[in-house]
This record gives sequence, structure tokens and C-alpha cells, in this order.
Amino acid sequence: MHPFATQERVTDNQLYILSTLIPMIVISILSLYLAPTNFDKLHLLQVSNLGLLFGVSAVSVLTDILKCWIGNPRPDFIDRCGPKEGTPLNVLFSISDQICTSPYGAKYLSDGMKSTPSGHSSMAFAGLVYLSLWLIGQFKLINRQNELDNKLVFLIIVCLPILLASYIGLSRTQDYRHHFFDVCFGSGLGIVFAVVSYFKYFRTLSDSKCNEPIDY
Repeated sequence: MHPFATQERVTDNQLYILSTLIPMIVISILSLYLAPTNFDKLHLLQVSNLGLLFGVSAVSVLTDILKCWIGNPRPDFIDRCGPKEGTPLNVLFSISDQICTSPYGAKYLSDGMKSTPSGHSSMAFAGLVYLSLWLIGQFKLINRQNELDNKLVFLIIVCLPILLASYIGLSRTQDYRHHFFDVCFGSGLGIVFAVVSYFKYFRTLSDSKCNEPIDY
């Protein structure tokens, strides 16, 4: 019974930019800077972005399937429905009973039954956790042979994308688009796909060649 928020803290377009476009730009620029030869630069850029796009795309498809399959009402569903005056409060209805006036339109009414899991959370964590893993691997921050000064500072910096993903997920509860469980569920899916897609193309972070793509 929460109000329908017309202004979202993170819109769909902003989500695509933050979860996919910005990580792609960061990965592309650093790939051209870190790899030693021109061939290695292009190879690292291609494989790294392939892993990112695979993780984000795959988790988005699964999230949409689960949303339709589970059909859980969003926290603002009653406001989206706008039930007719005189509707009994102690009777269970369905959308097909035509008690909803749909003040925001049929599109938002239908979307109001797609709360679980959170798509913003799954996409944000899939893209931004992948970016953090990629940065840790490229700078070898967990590798014992790394002699980089201020390693702890670098490790904190490369984990900032995870904080951004957390903010995106939590903003969905502030906008009454999702329940807290939906955000946790979506975040878990995003983390799993980020880890799987990263280690599909790169070695473990403690490996001496963790910054190089796996040669199949």
C-alpha cells in the first residue's frame, strides 16, 4: 500500500549506463593501457567485455523469466491498481476481476506484479561486481607477488563499484518498487552471474597470470 513513485532514484536508462556502459568504458580504456602489445590489448579488451556482456545479459533474461513466473506484487501495487470505491477489504481478487481503475495505465498495473526478483539489483551486481573482479585481477591485488605500493588503498578503490551496486539495489526499496527480499534475491543472482562469467574467461585472482585471459 505504498505510494507509486513517479521519480525514481535510479531510472532504467541510468541503470544501463551504470551497470554496463561505464564498466565497458573503464575496461576498454585500461585494457589498451595495461596489456603489453597491440594484439594483447585488443584480445584483453574483447574477452573482458565479452564476459561483462554475457553476465549482464544472462542475468537479465533469467530475472525477467522469474518475475513473470513468481508474479509477486510490488510494494506500491494497491496504488497502481486504484481499486474501485466500495471494493470489499476482506475478499481476495485477481486483476481479471476488473476492480482496478489503473490510474497510471495498464502497463504499470501489469508491471506491478513483477516484484521478485529486483532487475535493477541483478543487473547492477552482475556488471559492477564483474568490474571489481576484473580490476582486482588486472592489478593483481590478491597475488602475493604483487609489490604495488598502497595495495590496501587500491583494493578499497576497486571495491567501490560494489558499493554503487548496493546503493542501486537499496534505492529500489526507497522508491517502493521492491521488497527487501527482492533486492537480496536479485543481488545474489547478479553476484553469481558476475563470478561465473568472470572466471569463465580469467584465472583465479591468486594466480600469477590472473590478468591474462584463459587460453582455450
